[in-house]
Amino acid sequence: MKGFLAVVFGLMVAVVMAVSAYAAALPVAVDSVEVDGFSLTEGVTAVRQLERGEQFDVDVKLSATAAAPNVEISAIISGFEHSKSERISDNVRPFDMEAGESVVKTLTLTLPERANKDKYLLRVIVSDRSSNTVVKEFGVKIQPSDSQVVIKDFEVTPEEDVQAGRPVLATVRLKNFGDSSEEDVKVKVSIPELGITPFPAADFIDELDADESVTSDEFFLKLDSCTKPGVYDVVAEVTFDEGDEKVTARKPITVKKGLCEESEAPQQAQVQGKTTIAYSSESQSIVAGGSASYPVTITNSGTSSRAFMLSVDGADWADFRISPSNLITVKAGTTQTAFVSVAARPSAQAGERVFVVSVKDSAGNALQTLALKASVVGAQSSQPAFSGSLRNALTAGLVVAVAVLVIVGLVLAFRRVKGGEEGESQTYY
Repeated sequence: MKGFLAVVFGLMVAVVMAVSAYAAALPVAVDSVEVDGFSLTEGVTAVRQLERGEQFDVDVKLSATAAAPNVEISAIISGFEHSKSERISDNVRPFDMEAGESVVKTLTLTLPERANKDKYLLRVIVSDRSSNTVVKEFGVKIQPSDSQVVIKDFEVTPEEDVQAGRPVLATVRLKNFGDSSEEDVKVKVSIPELGITPFPAADFIDELDADESVTSDEFFLKLDSCTKPGVYDVVAEVTFDEGDEKVTARKPITVKKGLCEESEAPQQAQVQGKTTIAYSSESQSIVAGGSASYPVTITNSGTSSRAFMLSVDGADWADFRISPSNLITVKAGTTQTAFVSVAARPSAQAGERVFVVSVKDSAGNALQTLALKASVVGAQSSQPAFSGSLRNALTAGLVVAVAVLVIVGLVLAFRRVKGGEEGESQTYY
């Protein structure tokens, strides 16, 4: 019996020693923790203030009292509701330490712009494969900066491939994560490599309150039909805080080969500064119900791209359409042609007609007013006309009606004559 108890006691001692060895204390001490050179003191009362969207370094100094293989350091701020997609943490790969050795490791964390304004714990965790974990906690406070506007979304259509000569549309969605309202926020979109600026040239947001989101106007960027195929960046630029702060976003698009044609020489030109607008003043003949096309060619002799808007002030005798678009962008030193299609209505009266095409810049300033002429021919008469078949049918109907009236008249006359004869032969008593 005593032997049995001795065996059981020996096994218990062996288990305790094994467990103690498995869960031994990690022979590493955390000597100091600094955030961007600011020394932290362990405890929830020691608060280090951080701004949303800020990236900061955490320097952890360790010392080993004994050999410590496979030491790993992690730093984490828990409790962020969107941590599944934006985790506030970092770690360093495992490393070995010798007895009496000290080391400083740097971890880099980024606070998301949508992190809630509150107090959090920065946890520094030191561990290895089998020892007890060493955890140090430091208080940090996350708060917004005075001025912080971010680009939440940047939409470009089409998203991937676009044919040269086709337009690109873009919108920018902003959010003010700052602690105060922003006034006169300026939004611009461009393709710098191609020198393309959009229509409108910029969008101004008069006021953007704290935590408010807003979407810019739609920007129209017209690619030149001779644009070299390749990948180009569409760049969104937002300036705020009276122009002192700026944020940008980029999206690549792939430009494919377009229909590149040389522009015809203008027949007649009107000059506005460094812009030449060419058109034909000759009248075109248009059959009522038919159409004609008038080219308007714009040459940009300046050093930067310019956007233009065309509009038609016509009358009720025709329908007007501008192709490929009433908004065109002309690169520096190049020429673009728009076509004004005029479709005369079937009811249009014959004669000379005049309509006006206005050319404006991206700011809406009138550059040129073009008076174009058309001669409408073959207009339908204002009096109702009948086809030959309809006229014949009416004539036949009229003849039949006259014949019927004649027959009816003869029958009535015959009855009257017969009635008179019968009255003279009768005798009354």
